[in-house]
Amino acid sequence: MSPPEPRSRLWGWWWAYFVAFFLVAGGWAMALPANGTYDEKDHIARAYAVVSGQLTTRQTVVDRRDDVRPAFLVPASLLPPNSNVDCTWSPRPARSAACQTWTTSRALTLTPSGAAKYSPVYYLLVGGPLLAAPDLTGIVLARLLSVLVTAALLAGAIGAALRLGSRLLAIGVVLTATPMAANLAGSVNPNGVEIAAGAAVCCGLLALLRAPEGRLGDGTVRRLLLLVGAASFVLLTVRQLGPLLLLLIVAACAALARPGRIAGMWRHHGAVWLVVGSWVAGLAASAGWMAYSGLADVATVARDARHYGVAEAARLLLTWRVPFYLKQFVGQFGYGETSPSAVVAAVWYLLLAALTVPSLIFGGRRLTLVAAGLGAASIGLLVALEIYYLPVVGWFAQGRYAMPAAVGVVLCVASDGRFERWLAARRRLRAFCGGLTVVAGLIHVYMLVVAMTRFQAGPGAPLDPFAGAWQPLLGPLPPLLATLTGVTIFAVLAATMGAAARPLMAVPTLPGVGSPRGGMAAA
Repeated sequence: MSPPEPRSRLWGWWWAYFVAFFLVAGGWAMALPANGTYDEKDHIARAYAVVSGQLTTRQTVVDRRDDVRPAFLVPASLLPPNSNVDCTWSPRPARSAACQTWTTSRALTLTPSGAAKYSPVYYLLVGGPLLAAPDLTGIVLARLLSVLVTAALLAGAIGAALRLGSRLLAIGVVLTATPMAANLAGSVNPNGVEIAAGAAVCCGLLALLRAPEGRLGDGTVRRLLLLVGAASFVLLTVRQLGPLLLLLIVAACAALARPGRIAGMWRHHGAVWLVVGSWVAGLAASAGWMAYSGLADVATVARDARHYGVAEAARLLLTWRVPFYLKQFVGQFGYGETSPSAVVAAVWYLLLAALTVPSLIFGGRRLTLVAAGLGAASIGLLVALEIYYLPVVGWFAQGRYAMPAAVGVVLCVASDGRFERWLAARRRLRAFCGGLTVVAGLIHVYMLVVAMTRFQAGPGAPLDPFAGAWQPLLGPLPPLLATLTGVTIFAVLAATMGAAARPLMAVPTLPGVGSPRGGMAAA
């Protein structure tokens, strides 16, 4: 790995990456129509309700599928009406967002929300603009607040990577902030913030537990522990799977810790107790809210429930659901009906492979076992959710649910320093980092253009982000320019980091080509 950055320079990196992440996800925030991604209408109604004092509700309304749903009193202008809000994708065929009808009336109307029992933490963070401007303007502003939180957490993850001295871990953060993650970050949906929190916890713990002896001063350790504590609290409280996702991340990072490092953390008593306190408070808040709201109580939906035999369920999981999870990790937009070519998803996975496969070759057996275990646990969590909910509400799990922990597979592998030192010694690190980032940036822009064309002109229309019967609130140019600027900043930063890097220790060689594979403790 490279020497740690001076504190003043680290703040410069933090701000630059914060701006880049904000612009990339902000492009999605400005480009999407209302309810432009998974369940956004439910989260918008919930956010308005929370900031207007409606933490829970006993009121119900019959939705467009004739299901009785919890409902809140929100202004009629906040969303298109219940019968119309899903018109871009249901009923079939899917259409452009020009099908949505709006009113300027601020009269309160009962609006259903599938997020009615969700923790209020996220909605308190983003809901203010909806109270001030209950319309598409308020929705875009609420999205940008969500982007702000997400960008701060991801920039914190980058900062932790650079404190570890790992340029490849920083590139790993950029690559795990996939177009799907950017899409979710640029919507009113806690899933985007949750993914960023998972990355921040993982990078913070990796820096604390894997940094060479003497690299981190007491002040740096305290700042990293503060990052871990804050991001952990967010992860524990914004969605109901948070405690299990945090457990997976902590277990993976602990398995990669240097000998004696976990015990050594306890000499930073105040900072460590801040992390422990955040975990206790987050777990208490999560459990308390679930008990108070009855979130764990899920009513059976006979229309959607499925009762498969073991063999048939296993076949569908392997041939349909798991491939769906893997593709959604990269990008499957709208309500799943907007799916870019599988080739594009494959290219993104090739970028991840270019980063992770050599690192695994250099890294040793323990790194491989931890990465495989975390990956299997992430997919296993989704499969377990499917099996549990199939006879209750039908197919339930989505790949994005596991992303806060699944990103740790890439981040844990990228944190091993030997492949990075090998690249730096051969003066290839700059080209490697820049090349991965440029290709990732092009895919970000392409997927945004695909989604914009779909919502503006309808599915199947020729790619043209400027045409169509519907146009984004600020027009199509601002979201495109924002994302283009963001990915350009990423590319410049990646090349700059690679150029600045120098090998810190003896440079390893590939196993079997000059020296044996080193143990994990030598990283």
